[in-house]
Amino acid sequence: MDTYLSAARDLVVQGMRESQVALTSELEFHLAATLARYMHHPIVPDRLTIRLMDAVHRRARQGESRQIGDDCLISCAFFAARLTRQGGTIVHYAGLGQAAYEIAGMPDVACGFPDMLDVLQASSPAIEERPRPQDDEAAPPETQDRRFLLLQRRFRH
Repeated sequence: MDTYLSAARDLVVQGMRESQVALTSELEFHLAATLARYMHHPIVPDRLTIRLMDAVHRRARQGESRQIGDDCLISCAFFAARLTRQGGTIVHYAGLGQAAYEIAGMPDVACGFPDMLDVLQASSPAIEERPRPQDDEAAPPETQDRRFLLLQRRFRH
């Protein structure tokens, strides 16, 4: 995990420099830890609104709301076209992420969402979209288009 955290921190520092946004140490760490997690775990940025509403309805653990907030943050920064394909807006998903962080008891992270988003958008990591291994032609058509997304550090030569 240290390697991922180091690479993620480099991306956050680069993003802060490029965007000229200075994050608090708490937001900087949250953003680096979130990026590190998504560098080795795929993100599925689908059904975010439904997932949050379901979590609220079930009175799910705060960790589940935080996960949805993190998914919104990463998705808004790097996968805007995918989020808006069905007619949603980035403003909606950013607000959803802020609400998820509020529900998770993280008001400082919720307030810092726009700044973290600016930093991520300026950091320019390599992004790759791949079909999920279990997707195949035998699967129902509505699940065949589901893909997961990998964040990787962009190496410069």
